[in-house]
Amino acid sequence: MAAASSSLRLVVPCVGVTSIALLFLLRLRKRTLQSGKYITPDKIVPRRAGSKVAVVRSEDCETWNRNAYSMNPMNVVREPVVIAMVGLPARGKSYLSKAILRYLTFLGCPVKLFNAGNKRRDKGLAGTGANFFDAENADAKLQREMIAMETLDELLAWLRSVPFGCACGIFDATNTTVARRREVMSRCAQESPTVRLVFLESLCNDEKILKNNYQMKLGNDDYKGADAESALRDFMERVRAYEKVYQPITDEECFAAEHNNLKLRYVQLTNAGQKIVASRCDGFIMSQLMPLFHNIHLAPRKVSIVLAGESQDDRQGFRGGDSWLSESGLQYARVVSKLIKQRETSSQPAQIWTGTLRRYSQFTDMLNDARRLVIKVKVLDELCFGSLEGLACGYLRESFPEEHAKRQADKVHYRYPGAGGESYMDLIMRLRDCVQAMERVKTDAIVICDVAVARALLGYYQGIPIQDIADLSIHPGIIELTRSHSGFQVATLKVEEGDVSLLAKTT
Repeated sequence: MAAASSSLRLVVPCVGVTSIALLFLLRLRKRTLQSGKYITPDKIVPRRAGSKVAVVRSEDCETWNRNAYSMNPMNVVREPVVIAMVGLPARGKSYLSKAILRYLTFLGCPVKLFNAGNKRRDKGLAGTGANFFDAENADAKLQREMIAMETLDELLAWLRSVPFGCACGIFDATNTTVARRREVMSRCAQESPTVRLVFLESLCNDEKILKNNYQMKLGNDDYKGADAESALRDFMERVRAYEKVYQPITDEECFAAEHNNLKLRYVQLTNAGQKIVASRCDGFIMSQLMPLFHNIHLAPRKVSIVLAGESQDDRQGFRGGDSWLSESGLQYARVVSKLIKQRETSSQPAQIWTGTLRRYSQFTDMLNDARRLVIKVKVLDELCFGSLEGLACGYLRESFPEEHAKRQADKVHYRYPGAGGESYMDLIMRLRDCVQAMERVKTDAIVICDVAVARALLGYYQGIPIQDIADLSIHPGIIELTRSHSGFQVATLKVEEGDVSLLAKTT
């Protein structure tokens, strides 16, 4: 009993001290909320009124240290992959190759394109006439085979140089015969570690798509400076030369490969996704690419990325939040909306893709009319700053030097602390489905967003390495991305009137 009393006497004073300390902290928090300041272990930091986080404790900082960076799933699994294109010229192989390149680059997977046509031109055979591609021209055929295998060897050497994680080499060549594909399979089968080879065949019998593709092909290096009519005539002769020997992939070819202890994996796309056949396409990288093949198409279109205007929180110097546009932000939105409407050429108005924040809705209302489709999805909302939401811009370096140093060390994978805090890598992961959905759209599209989302989307459409996305400069105005034979051409229309998000002016 004495021991129990002694224990009790020790506990009671502690409870009293805790209660006093708690009361003190509650009063301090009330004063903090009224003054609009964050309390940190060593200083006071301005904050947005009404921000959820008022007190930042030292134990919170210790938690942040354990969760400073996000992980890229592409770095977890060791999977070297070769995607070998198959198909006649002007069937969309190069466009598909560039689409794969852009998407895997966006996901942070090491990927590189190896084009047999570029190697031929590098060897001084640019502008070669259609006779070079005739199967009956034995010398030219031997040259073409040697160039193709040299290109494949360079690809495999590059794959071996990637030290860990996933990696994908794209072998962009016609590969139109069973003999060539057998040679490619045999060469890849010799690699160690094992290389996963997938043939991607593009078939097309849609005259409208073919006509558009033929016109785009006249812009490649083989016809630089050539008369359009004679260039088209020569190109059509080249196509006919390939058609004489073309052998599409069949299941019989797969069975024959298995008989020779080879595995033929393939995806067959008809008319840019109207019909898709896939065989033996296992593995992590292919699980990411199959949805892309379902959504991609060859129709001409334009995507416009537009920064949202300055919000009231931006005007006060606070990051994040969900406030309405400021007067300066409204002025900017009016000017941009007018410019977009002036530049619309399609008979069908462009769709609007945007997030769910108030400033986006105000901007959208200026552009919207009865005929325009508006798609609001939360995945297009700005990067979440977690516990630092509402922190005054410029105070991260001063008040949280360790957090600032971590972010500077790796801006892509650095995750903001606290509940909901995100990294650029997290942002990219949540944008994957949105990017796939936008690929499916066959009309023009306008994306209204803030700077982090704009950087990620521009990085995707331009194939910019993931490590460079967080430092991209996004200017006020319109970023127009117009589909070309190899991807998207970019044009920037700057707008000086009004103002945009505070974070668009900082890094």
